[in-house]
Amino acid sequence: QIAMSSGVLGLALLSSGAALSLALPSLSSHSLASGVPALRPRSSLAAVERAAAPRLQQLTAAVATPEPQGASVTSSIISAAKNIVGSGVLTLAAGVAAFSGSPAALVPALALLLFLGGVSGYTFSSIARVGSAVGASTYKDTWAKLFPKSTAIIPAATVTFMTFCAGLSYSIIIGDSFASISALAGLPAFLRMPNVWIVLLTALVLFPICLLRDLSSLAIGSVVGTAGTLYTAIFMTLRCVDGSYAAGGKFHSLISAAHQPQFVAASASAPVLNLSIFVLISMLATAFLAHYNAPKFYEELAPPKDGGSKLGRFNLVCAGAFGLASVLCGLIMATGFLTFGASSQGLILNNYATSDALAFLARCGIGASIIFSYPLNFAGLREGLLSLFGKEASAASPTLHVASTALIMLCTNGLALFLKDLGLIAALGGAILGSALVYIFPALMFIANSRKQLAAKRAAGEPVGALRFESGANWGLLILGAFLAVVGCVMSLK
Repeated sequence: QIAMSSGVLGLALLSSGAALSLALPSLSSHSLASGVPALRPRSSLAAVERAAAPRLQQLTAAVATPEPQGASVTSSIISAAKNIVGSGVLTLAAGVAAFSGSPAALVPALALLLFLGGVSGYTFSSIARVGSAVGASTYKDTWAKLFPKSTAIIPAATVTFMTFCAGLSYSIIIGDSFASISALAGLPAFLRMPNVWIVLLTALVLFPICLLRDLSSLAIGSVVGTAGTLYTAIFMTLRCVDGSYAAGGKFHSLISAAHQPQFVAASASAPVLNLSIFVLISMLATAFLAHYNAPKFYEELAPPKDGGSKLGRFNLVCAGAFGLASVLCGLIMATGFLTFGASSQGLILNNYATSDALAFLARCGIGASIIFSYPLNFAGLREGLLSLFGKEASAASPTLHVASTALIMLCTNGLALFLKDLGLIAALGGAILGSALVYIFPALMFIANSRKQLAAKRAAGEPVGALRFESGANWGLLILGAFLAVVGCVMSLK
């Protein structure tokens, strides 16, 4: 439309110029006869051209300058929030139960969630900022630009083992979810066993899908996962409010005594705040973990229309995404704990009765989400392991592809047959791996890059106060991350 408007304007100008050329001679003769100074055709046309020039330049610039390409702020917020909120959110109620059975425990729990959510949002932004400054587009490359390349194996191995923990968690959830669905559907007793479903779905569904080279058709899993998580939050809120699992409630007698609500009043012997709170802190590191994708989100974000820095827009994405994730995580954690208290299980859906139709739908949604998400996570795990073992160049080999898929899945899903405590996996993974990826590594990268920036600013005579302050804050973050990793690991194993 802009191009057509420019063309029409040009034709109009040419037409008006031709008309003036024809009219001006007669006007000149008339002017001479009447004693009025004659009009000057060339000067008049030049005046018209000068008057039209600014508008023509605007239209030409509009046509020549394309709209900024990339994701919008809104779409980036939604995508990042979906990337942040994973299966770890279903363990948070157990994290609260780990340090107290009193409803008052939710106050420090929610405060910690909001604080660590904010810190995670900051480190997510700092990774992208540092990556942009050094010209890197991945978490691993950002590290390699700042430290010796030989040390790039450290973040690469950490991310790989984090995906292994995620795959293990997925396998446990698959078994528990489909076993509960089978119980409600009245299927034979052997199909109500989680391990049977882990074996069946591994052999018949997950292994064939994970052999596919192109997983783009599984992108719908992101939508399914988001819908399943939102529905679970709504369902848990409803059950918390209607009291159907409280003593005398509709479903109270239909669940085992170990799963029935249990609340303990705070006392001197059982204070609300104690060292076991670090179990929840470790889980929260996993709940807000999406940092290995930070450079990707920054790179895909559309720049401002004026062509300036997109840092401001990216900070809006970070604030919006981690804000939404905090609200959703807080809602699921709070409603789960207020419903079951100290009895909250590592996978909170295990607390709900198999005869609860709404819980059945939640299990179906989460189960379907995991089926779609598992292959995507597995692809990253396989790629990471092949890279660590120096087999990345041979990844295209059909034999290696099949063999590596079978071996990795055997280890991951085989371990899920014996290890059933999802809360322990989330706590240990968060304490060791989550703390490294969310707090320690981002702080190290920022500090290393800030040294170069400080030297450049001093040489240029620019003020360095704000950068020195932020660098000092990252030193504090580094110490905090190391402390949380050690204490969280010890308390998780107690």
